[in-house]
Amino acid sequence: MNYRTLCSFYKGEKECPFEAGKGNAGKFWMAERFVCEEYAQTVEKQVETDFFRMVAAYMCKWAPYNFPDLIRDYLSKSDADEKIKAQVKAMYL
Repeated sequence: MNYRTLCSFYKGEKECPFEAGKGNAGKFWMAERFVCEEYAQTVEKQVETDFFRMVAAYMCKWAPYNFPDLIRDYLSKSDADEKIKAQVKAMYL
């Protein structure tokens, strides 16, 4: 498995294609990019649940006051299955 196949926003671009200030897509792109390009280098095996867990953790780090809303919005727009969405919600919300 490759984390990039799980992305709903990041598709390997070098720069964010989403306009700043126009919704949360740019934030989601940045979180997915970090997990794909940085976090993925530190793990032996890329696991689907870890991808979504780390995207949520990244959002918590830089949005300590509104991360629950960001995570809910991200999960509603992501391609994660319902089981994984429930796991992430239980962990962070």
